[in-house]
Amino acid sequence: MARKTHTKSRTGCQTCKARRIRCDESWPACKRCTSTGRRCDGPSKAVAAVTVSFAHVLTIPTMQKPLARLVYENDQEARYVAYFLERIATSPRGQSIIPPWRTLMIQGVLGDTAVRQCALAMSVLMLEENAEHQSTACLLPSRRGDARYKLALKKYGKALSSVRALLSHSDRRSVEAALLCGIICIWFEILIKDHLSALSHLDRCLNIVQMSRFLGRGDIDVDIKEAYVKLDIQAAIYIGARSPVLLVEETKPIPYIFDTFRQAEQIFNAVYGNVMYLSRKVASQYRYHQPGVIPLELLADTQLLQQRLEQWNSAFNYSYSCQKAQGDPQMTPQVSLLLIQYHMAVITASTCLYTEEMIYDRFLPDFDHMIRLADKLVSWWHSQPAGSTLGVPLDMGVVQPLYMIATKCRTSLLRQKAIDMLLSMPNNEGIREVPLLASVARRAKDIEELGLDVEIDGVPEFRRIHAIGFDVTQGTSQAHVEFRRRPNGMDGEWDGWKEFVSY
Repeated sequence: MARKTHTKSRTGCQTCKARRIRCDESWPACKRCTSTGRRCDGPSKAVAAVTVSFAHVLTIPTMQKPLARLVYENDQEARYVAYFLERIATSPRGQSIIPPWRTLMIQGVLGDTAVRQCALAMSVLMLEENAEHQSTACLLPSRRGDARYKLALKKYGKALSSVRALLSHSDRRSVEAALLCGIICIWFEILIKDHLSALSHLDRCLNIVQMSRFLGRGDIDVDIKEAYVKLDIQAAIYIGARSPVLLVEETKPIPYIFDTFRQAEQIFNAVYGNVMYLSRKVASQYRYHQPGVIPLELLADTQLLQQRLEQWNSAFNYSYSCQKAQGDPQMTPQVSLLLIQYHMAVITASTCLYTEEMIYDRFLPDFDHMIRLADKLVSWWHSQPAGSTLGVPLDMGVVQPLYMIATKCRTSLLRQKAIDMLLSMPNNEGIREVPLLASVARRAKDIEELGLDVEIDGVPEFRRIHAIGFDVTQGTSQAHVEFRRRPNGMDGEWDGWKEFVSY
């Protein structure tokens, strides 16, 4: 009898290969193994096909041509560009998955003058200036007179001129090249701690992404758009008051299992973006100005977001528990940070419409999970060697969650631990000064707990602070902070006062 023909899988898991059965190559564990209770190591690593639309470097006719010689002013410039390409070709610390826009960025550096000049300026800023390989990722003000810093600014100014010239063209390729430049410019501004300029670059690029379809340029490359969706979410998380711009419509149901970590992150970012928009653009009106009068449609939207978060968590826990990467140290920072943001999203979606501060007491388990995950993250960061990294530092993503714990969780030990962790952050200069946030949170804790036996009686509603705002005095270590609370309940008048807080 002739043997039944079949296709041979070269990327199946080792368990299925040992059993001599065809593997369906599902991630993080194949269904043949999970259905029989066997341990699965996931599909073997294989070279995935790359689909790009930014440049024609990978097309067959182009590959047959000799590569054009890149022109530099001197050999040092060539070394700077090579350094950038080396950094972009390797995963940053704590990131084991390849950013989808990496291929486009490499092609942009090699094929477009403006992108290359941005990369050149970034490399000058990043390169270590002494034999000890001191990182420029925590650039101190005292070094701003150094020759290397001045050279970086000079190259950066030249790069911005090239970007402006690029934007004078309306073709899709020029627009996508400009957006790649925008990513590097945002990184550059973050490294020199000019966060207002970084936000300005981000807002302009987001406007380009939004307007491209209406201006007849067609859809922006999906990987570039995804990069800006993530930057938009990061900016909203790190700043604490900004609302996301690129909202993703949620029409598809959340799958029962995620094929990749990237898919899980994409779906979560879409839900979280809508949660933050609801909280900061819509719900604040009913929470602070019209308490108790909440439209039924808004309540329904909020409950739908809570359901999607619950479904996402179920799918992620199943995907991650089946994945042997659960013990992979490279995945720990990303997974921990994503779960911190999940718990923060749950708390935000569940409380954003309600005036009473005591509603946060329902989420003590979430606060506890967040502090444990943050503790794991901070310990991991302290164990890592110093060095320049491309992109937005991962540690910036835990600042706002810790600040939420320090100001909204009324368990004294947990909020004090959050304050201590803010002060121990390895990157103490995020979008807002971390020492300032720690000092403001500590002052809020002292005000609420003054004269109380918190461990026995807790913090009553009339003592709880509802809102905190502050204005930083430039050139000093002081901030003008306003505290507001409702001592007579949600129908009562606001009680507010201002203080100077040093940090």
